[in-house]
Amino acid sequence: MRDVARSAALSLMAAVFLIALPLSAQIRLAVPSYQNPGTTIWKNWAAQGPGANGLMIVNLKNGDDTSYKSSIDTAIQNARKQGILVIGYTYTGYATRDPKIVRQRIDSVYANYLVDGIFFDEVNNDCSGTNTFFPSNYLYYQELTNYVRQKGGAHITVMNPGTPSPDDCYMSITNILVNWESTAGYAAYQTGYIDYPWTHRYPADRFWHMILGVTQAQMPAALSLASSRNAGWVYISDSPTNAYNQVPVYWTALGTAIKAQGTQSPYAVATTDRVSMKWKAVGGAVWQVYIDADQQATTGYTSSSIGVGAEYMLESSAAGGTHLYRYAGSGADWAWTEIPANAITTHPDIGLNLVMFDRAGLAGATAVTYQIRSLDASYNVLSTSYTMPFSLQNGSFVQDINNHP
Repeated sequence: MRDVARSAALSLMAAVFLIALPLSAQIRLAVPSYQNPGTTIWKNWAAQGPGANGLMIVNLKNGDDTSYKSSIDTAIQNARKQGILVIGYTYTGYATRDPKIVRQRIDSVYANYLVDGIFFDEVNNDCSGTNTFFPSNYLYYQELTNYVRQKGGAHITVMNPGTPSPDDCYMSITNILVNWESTAGYAAYQTGYIDYPWTHRYPADRFWHMILGVTQAQMPAALSLASSRNAGWVYISDSPTNAYNQVPVYWTALGTAIKAQGTQSPYAVATTDRVSMKWKAVGGAVWQVYIDADQQATTGYTSSSIGVGAEYMLESSAAGGTHLYRYAGSGADWAWTEIPANAITTHPDIGLNLVMFDRAGLAGATAVTYQIRSLDASYNVLSTSYTMPFSLQNGSFVQDINNHP
């Protein structure tokens, strides 16, 4: 995504329409910007706010502009005050660029601005391949990502090979992996993306898809497909060639669809006695938390509408009443036995659900995977979250980008 020939910013075009989007992964927008912070285009990107737009890149002449500009500093601060993560940019030339120079560029952006991390562009997709500087590409990028983590702030790293990765080798060193970037449009995304099973073993916000050249009519389907492929960050644009310099024509509708997701910001924590789960519920009257205690999708309650094999289900209702159940059926049989677990639901803020129950109800489980489903008062499914790992053994798991390894 390196900006080889910067084109002039185009005027903002607006197209507003409604999208009914049954999301499986909880998606947020992330902007790979070639516009300097503070420009009109940058402000229009950021105007969606953190409810839709969670991350923006500062790309100052491909990361090679090491000078300080107060206007850029102010714009970055304003975005971060909104709750939008802002990260710097540098390219690696597919592991051919001297890491000493890359480190210098990282030093410069941190010296000039308060950023939340670094976007590494042009990443070699072959972890085991060799390069001039290290015995393997993995070690090349490990050294650079570790360097970012010596800095202040959130020290988020994003790596952009731009293509589906056959294995998860880079997941141990980066927070977010860009495993799709293409200007070839929706049809190429449909047929060219390889949905490797390993990507579904990670939280969705570890992956970013950039789908460019998508028409207004195709945008809802592209967003839904990205969700099904476990992409927690997306950038979709109608422009195939200038997407990072202009706001997509359907930016407002895209943000509206993101904000309408049924389950947002899930968080779970365990003490020696109690388990707590919290999430923002945009809609719904009944919520079901499916808990996979043996982390085997083929055991427990299985259904095409959820991604786990649930040994337990916690059900909470807006009308009152919270219950923990153990699965007593086989496969897709709807058969549950209630477990006394002192389960309760509170609402610390508008639209915020907090459920708590006795840890003993999970019969000694030390690690689980869970998934939240929102239903209306007639038990029609409104939305289903992505699957989330939760370690009870080490005390807590926070579903937040800043806490990933």
